[in-house]
Amino acid sequence: MPERLGERYPAFVEHAVQQAEKRGIERAAAVARYVNLWFVWGPAFHDKPGFEWALGLLAAPRERHWATVHRLVQRSVTELQRLPDARIDAAALAAADARLLDTFGPLGRRGALHLPEPAPAPRHACDLEAVELRLLEAAVTQQYEVVAGEWRRVDLAAPAALRVDAAHPAPRLVGVLSQAPGSPRLSRMQLRARTHAVCDAAVHPALDYAGTHGLWRWQGHETRAVNWPLATLQQAPPAAGPGSAIAEETSPDIFKLELQVCGLRNDGDAIGAVVSQVWVWPAAQWWLELQRQAAPARAISLPAPAAPQPAAVRGVTRCRVECDGQPQDATALRQGFEEGLDDTTATALQTLLSAWSGAEGLSAPRLEGVLALLVGRAAFTWGWKLGPAGLAGRALMRLVGELQMQACQADLTFEGELAARGARSRITLRCVAQAPLQLSLRREAPEPALLPTMLPALARFRLPFEAEVVPLASDSGTLLQAAGPGSGALVGEVGLRPRTSGGSGWEWCAALRLEPVNLALEWVDPLLGRGTFTQALLPAQVLLDWKLG
Repeated sequence: MPERLGERYPAFVEHAVQQAEKRGIERAAAVARYVNLWFVWGPAFHDKPGFEWALGLLAAPRERHWATVHRLVQRSVTELQRLPDARIDAAALAAADARLLDTFGPLGRRGALHLPEPAPAPRHACDLEAVELRLLEAAVTQQYEVVAGEWRRVDLAAPAALRVDAAHPAPRLVGVLSQAPGSPRLSRMQLRARTHAVCDAAVHPALDYAGTHGLWRWQGHETRAVNWPLATLQQAPPAAGPGSAIAEETSPDIFKLELQVCGLRNDGDAIGAVVSQVWVWPAAQWWLELQRQAAPARAISLPAPAAPQPAAVRGVTRCRVECDGQPQDATALRQGFEEGLDDTTATALQTLLSAWSGAEGLSAPRLEGVLALLVGRAAFTWGWKLGPAGLAGRALMRLVGELQMQACQADLTFEGELAARGARSRITLRCVAQAPLQLSLRREAPEPALLPTMLPALARFRLPFEAEVVPLASDSGTLLQAAGPGSGALVGEVGLRPRTSGGSGWEWCAALRLEPVNLALEWVDPLLGRGTFTQALLPAQVLLDWKLG
């Protein structure tokens, strides 16, 4: 060709190089092989009639340019073998192509840093036909579910195997559930590979599995069927004990899986290397049942200074917590409700009585009744679950819950005698109401997310006070009576909210405050006439702010 082109030879080569780079062919050896085909078939041969096969190959994505050029060369060799009067022998092209690989193979891309030890350029067909990933042993075989009105553990089907081939590319993320290191119930993943062609049976395929354990590697025939254990991260338990944090979205352990081949085929599109991340989430499936009964109604009294709160004012709390069918110690959870919420509520009642006793002109103050928060029955199950795509995607936090509770149950009666404007009346202030927390929660698919699913589990309420005024006889004949309805209420938020003490999940909480209670009163004097005024009965204040944990 130098003799035929003469002085035009450098320009011919440079033009071919420019066309190669324009089509995304960048590596030096690939450019040289492409330019050599111009000498075989003529300039811009792929745009000529009869070379539709070349134009189709060049339509491949730019990142596959090495495989594209390899297929162009192999197809050219085949075409030369079919042509009886070809001026270039097919073997001569193959030999020249090999020399180009030897010469330009160590070089990289134009303008890129030259590596001191560049990876050898792949020369021979080496690709996968199919790869299969499956779980030999699954860590999650059962989950909690409501069956015929009762909570039971039901069997789960094993996730379907994940197949990678020309029609099914490898997912970027493979999701698995397993236990922490050291558990006898670790999931085991199996990889089976069937090759299309192999460049060197001692080298490819090569499987790398890297992560917190280090690096595991298998090569050649070992990759036909290999399996290994999968472990997730060690998860710190909730500080307040099992069951205190609901639906905690713990972190997965992340590994890199890479099945390496040259990614070359003489004909047809290559699958190439399989590269994915393996995310391993905790497999634990939790179940919690909570039953709470309010303490009986009673007269409230102010305790002596520094006196402990008697346990008799607490309600009855029963807790059951299980993890994968194994009972957990629920003592801390029960104490969190009894010694935490119930004792805090009893203190709030004493705060109410103290505020009632401090009302101006009020004598003989009394308070009796019951104030209870989070009473009734609740049951939850939660745990990580594979998504609709099975192994080919992220896991999701599954949650199923039933709440049949009263966020707040109030039956309070305040009594006392009020003296004002020379008159006396008996005042009765009542707050008799309930704030229900009754709903079903279910999340078993990626949408909706966990946050909107759980938001209804926090009840917000306002329980108003009602007042009754009974005038009492006096020597002056003045009457003290109601001039209109009173104002004020118990206001609160009770239920489940996102954890506020760090970490994910949802915590039990209760917040209760008092809106100021005022009452419009009227005095009627036989001689002086009548007048109205507003009597402050209870001031605004925070009664309690409790959370579990």
